[in-house]
This record gives sequence, C-alpha cells and structure tokens, in this order.
Amino acid sequence: MANIEKVDWHTRKTPDFDSIIGKGMGPRYFEYTWRDVILYALGVGCTKDDLAYVWEGCPDGFKALPSFVLTAYLNAITMQPQRRVPYAPNEIPGDLIIEALDGYIPNRLHMGVDFIMHRPIDPLCGKILTEDSVEEVFDWGEKGVVNQCKMEMYDIAGNPVCTLRSQHYIAAFGNNGRPKYVSNKMNYPGREPDFECDDHIADNLAALYRLTGDTYTTHIDPEVGKGYGYKGAFMPGLCSAGFAARLAIQAVIPYQPERVTHVATQLRSVTFPDTYVKFQAWKIEEGKLIYRMLNKETGKAIVDNCLLEYK
Repeated sequence: MANIEKVDWHTRKTPDFDSIIGKGMGPRYFEYTWRDVILYALGVGCTKDDLAYVWEGCPDGFKALPSFVLTAYLNAITMQPQRRVPYAPNEIPGDLIIEALDGYIPNRLHMGVDFIMHRPIDPLCGKILTEDSVEEVFDWGEKGVVNQCKMEMYDIAGNPVCTLRSQHYIAAFGNNGRPKYVSNKMNYPGREPDFECDDHIADNLAALYRLTGDTYTTHIDPEVGKGYGYKGAFMPGLCSAGFAARLAIQAVIPYQPERVTHVATQLRSVTFPDTYVKFQAWKIEEGKLIYRMLNKETGKAIVDNCLLEYK
C-alpha cells in the first residue's frame, strides 16, 4: 500500500481538536427496501433457514435485525445527499490529523460501536434521517487518540429510531490533555457460558457484506490488506459486530429482534473470511446478556465485552 514517508507526530503541533467537536456532515437521508434488509441479514451470516430475516413474506413475520442501523453509519450507497463512500464522521478527526502530518496516514482502527434502539426497524421499507457529529476526541496517552462519533436516526415522521456511537483509534497526538479514554470491560461470571455455539464466517462474506455500503478496500483487495501487514483482505469490523449480535439475539430471544433496546460491541482483533468462530454468552440478569465471539482455532477474541439488552 502506497503511503507518504512516515512522520513522527511528536514533532508536530497537536491539531485543534476542539474545532471539530460537534461537527458532522449535515442531515442526510437513508432510504431502504426489504431487499436491503435481506442483503444485510445475509451479510452477517443468516442462512436460508432464518426465514424471519431473509423472506419478506415469512408467515411468522418478516423482521429486520437491529444492527441494520449500522449500514447508515458508513454513508451507505443509498444515502442522500451523496458524499464519498464510505465516509463516516470519524473521518473528520482523521482528516485533521493527516493534514497535520503532511499527508502521512497513521495506523487507525475501528474499536467499537454502541447503539440504543428507540423503536424497531420497519423491515419492508423506510426513509431515515441521520444527523452525525464528532462527540469527543479522547486522549489515550502515548498510544494516540480515540475519537467518538454520534449518529441520531429518525423516521420520516420525526420519531427517534436509534442513537449510535462509534469509537475509532488513531495512532497520533496522544498526551494532549483532553479527557482520558476509558475502556469499558465486562465482568464475565466465573462459570461456564449459559449459551455457546459454533458458527462459520463464510469465505465470501466480506464480499457480500460490502454491498451494504461498507466499501473500504481493506475488505476486498488482498494487496491493500497486505499493505496493512495482514495476510490479505480482512473482515469489516461492523460485519463481525452484526454477526455476533445476531447470535446473541438467537440465544435469548430468537427471531424477536423488536425486543432489543441496546447493543454494545468492542472490536478486538482482525479476522478473515472462512473462519470458524465460537460464540459464548452469559445471562447476568433478566433482559441483559454479555457475550463474546472467539476465533475457534486461536481462541483470540474477535469481539469482546459485548452487551445485549432487551425487553
């Protein structure tokens, strides 16, 4: 992967992060139909047996996975007005840092996503208004900064649909005196998981998932993946988040996604297509499940410290 010569951020003036707090890309509309809902479900591992998610005429009811809201975050292809795709609000601090480093792009990583559902997604069609912003840029010491972005979503009548937050790490300009970044960690019970199952990330899943709008080349071009130091193109983090959230719903409220009120996910490690995974979950109280998804071969967490809340 071509890149400009590395620049030591310690030698540069820290960008004015205060100047971008609250900035976003303005109101945008996200339109979708049942085809988009089904495509998303297939993109996070649903099969022909998951009729409620993949058949618009399912006799028991056609439903949308709550994590479908994640497709709006990356400026999905159906967003209007259109901008460069994908372009989430996290690119605003990213662009500021790149400018301060004369075009050098430091290491970046999508760290986590958290969304609160105010009402279920209409699975047949919809038009959603989104308003995004940079909520905060946290100091992570010598590691760099973590920027947190927020997106509010409303239906065409102005009713709130979802509040989404996403965290992104950039390896530059830490120790800047800003609020400190604190990672939330779940206390897993000292017992065997209440729910456990194995699943498989198909070898074509990254290619399929990118059709939902997550078109970063790192997830399709092997050479770009190698440029980042990996063996090839790797799975989108939001795909892994949706994949695990689907399994969490299936563990406690199968095919009842309308009961979900809150999902939080930490993205822990890069994974690749054609990977077998192990899902583990603990019900810690009524309406609350904590979970993780591991690479079955290595035991390494792909997503961790995850939370599902439901009514």
